[in-house]
Amino acid sequence: MAREAFVLLVGESTAGKSRSAFEAMRAAIPSHHLAVPVDRTAVIPLAEYVSRRAEPAVLWLDDLECFLGSDALSPQLLSELTSRPGVVVVATIRSSQHQRFTARTEPSGDEQERTAWRANRHVLKLAHTCYLDRIWSPQELEVASSFADDPRIARALHRTHVFGLAEALAAGPELLRDWHAAWEAGAHPRAAALVTAAVDCRRIGLDAPASRELLEELHHHYLAARGGHALRPESLEEAWRWALQPVHGASSLIVPSGTSGNPCFMAFDYLVDQPHQASIPAETWDTVIRHADTTRMPSIAGKALWHQRRAFHQALDAGLVEGVFFRASALADRHHYAEAIAVLSQELESLENEDNAGDDRLSHRTSLRHQIAFYTMLMGNPAEAEAAFRALLAEHEAVLLPGDETLHVVRHNLASCARRRGDLAGALAQFRALLADREEYLGPTAMNTLDTRRIIARLVADMGDPAEALRQAREVLAAEEEHLGADHINTLETRCRIADFLARTGDHTAALKVLDRCLPDLVRTNGQEHPAVLNARQQHATSLWENGRHAEALEEFTQVLAIRDRRYGPDDPTTRQARTELAQLRSRYQS
Repeated sequence: MAREAFVLLVGESTAGKSRSAFEAMRAAIPSHHLAVPVDRTAVIPLAEYVSRRAEPAVLWLDDLECFLGSDALSPQLLSELTSRPGVVVVATIRSSQHQRFTARTEPSGDEQERTAWRANRHVLKLAHTCYLDRIWSPQELEVASSFADDPRIARALHRTHVFGLAEALAAGPELLRDWHAAWEAGAHPRAAALVTAAVDCRRIGLDAPASRELLEELHHHYLAARGGHALRPESLEEAWRWALQPVHGASSLIVPSGTSGNPCFMAFDYLVDQPHQASIPAETWDTVIRHADTTRMPSIAGKALWHQRRAFHQALDAGLVEGVFFRASALADRHHYAEAIAVLSQELESLENEDNAGDDRLSHRTSLRHQIAFYTMLMGNPAEAEAAFRALLAEHEAVLLPGDETLHVVRHNLASCARRRGDLAGALAQFRALLADREEYLGPTAMNTLDTRRIIARLVADMGDPAEALRQAREVLAAEEEHLGADHINTLETRCRIADFLARTGDHTAALKVLDRCLPDLVRTNGQEHPAVLNARQQHATSLWENGRHAEALEEFTQVLAIRDRRYGPDDPTTRQARTELAQLRSRYQS
C-alpha cells in the first residue's frame, strides 16, 4: 500500500479480507485519513473531497462490487483519484464476484449489460490484486496458535480441519446453521424470513443495502410459504433483534448499514454465496423492482432477463429501465425482430452522424451492428446475418486475443447461421470447435459453455441420433441446475429440449411428464404469453396427441394459435407453423 495506489484483496466470504486490509493499512500507511462512503451515491462526492484535501487519504471500498458503475467508481474516476499524490484506494471483493469480471467471462446478454461489464472489469484490471485463501496453510496456523490465549482464536483453531480460521472466527458456518434451524416452529421463523428476504435481494442484483421497510414487506410471503401462523412466529421486533445479534462477537445474519436516520441492511455475504438455494419467488422480483432506485435497475433487469422474464418486461413497460439495448431485447423477446432492428438502426445512424470517434463510441457502434445482425438471423435471414457476422469477426480478430469471449459470441452466431440455413454438419463442426475453446477459456460450467453443449445436443438429434442427444442434454441440465439455477431461462429450455428428445425416441409418455413439470415453471418465470411458454405449450399439445388425448391436444393447440394470432399476427412464421400443425391434427382427428 505504500507503493500502490489501488490495492484489491480477493477471497471467499469470511476469508479475512477486510481485517487483513485494515491491518495492512495500519502497518503501511498509518498517517493516512480514512474515507468510507456510506453507499454508492457517496463515492463521487467523497472522491472529490479526498482529492481536494492536502492530507494523504485512503478511500475504503469494502465489497467493491457495490460501488462499481458509471454513477460511482468508473475507470475515469479511479484514474483521476489515483493520480493524486497521497491518495490510496483499498478495496475488497468476494471471489464469486471477482470471477464475474475475469477469465474472459463477458456476458452474452443485453449489450447494455456487456458495456457496464467491460467498464467494471477495467476498474479491476487497474488494481494491484492480492488473493487470500480461505483455508490457512500449516505455517499460518502455527503463527495463529501463538495467540491461542484468546478464546475466540482457540475455538477457531479447533475447527480448521473443516473451515478456514477466519471463516470460523466470523462464525459463518454457525450462522448458516442458525438460519436454517430458525425455521422450526416456535424458534425464530420470522427472523429466518427476514434473512431469506435479505439474501434474495442480494441474489437479484440489489447490491446496495435494503431498507427495513422493503425487507419487512418481503418477509411476509416467505413466512406464509413456510407455514405462516402454524410456525408460531415471534414478534417483528424480536425477529430483528435475533437476526442482528452477532455470534461470538463476530458477524450477524443481517448486517446493519446506512445512518441512524436512514438504517439499511444487507445479508451476511457468507449466506448469499451458498450453493443450491431455492428459486427466488416472483413476488420478490416484483417488490424489489418496485422499490429499487434507477441506479440499481440495470443490474436487476440484467438478472431478470435470465431468471424472470415476466418481471423484466414489467419493469421495462413501466419505464423503470432505460437503454436502447434493453428496449431492443424486450422487443425481440416478444418476436418483434423488425422493431428491435429499427430501434438499434436508429441509434446506429445517430452515432454515424457524430464527429466523436472515441473508443467508447466505436465500441457502441460495433455492439449495435452485432445485435442488428443477431436479430436479422432470428427474423429468418441467416445469409444476410452471416455476412455481417463475418465482417465483425474479421474486425475483432485484428484487435482481440484468441480466447476473448467477444470472438466466441460472434463464432457462436456464425455457427447458428449455418444451422438455420440447413448446413447441420458444418454447424456441428463449428460448435464443437467453439466448445473446446470455451471450455479452455471460460471453464466447463460457464453459462456460454453449457449453452454450446445444449446446441450440440440439438444438432445431434436433428442429424438422427436423439438417444445420444438425450444423454448429452441430461448432462447439460444437471450442470445448469447446479451452476445457473433452476429458474434460469437456459435451464428451463433444456428441460423442454429433453422432452423433445424423449418424443423423438418414441417415449411420448416420459416426454409428457417432463412438460407437465416444466410448464408451470416457465409460466411462473416468463408469464402466460411469452414465446418460450407458447413453444412449450405447443410441444405439450403434441405430446397430448401422441398419448391419445386428442381432444385436449386440439384445445391446447387452438388456445396457443389464438394467442400467437393476437400477439404476433397471422403472417408471423410461428403463427403460420402453429396453424399448419393444428390443421393437420384436425384432419387426423376427423379421419
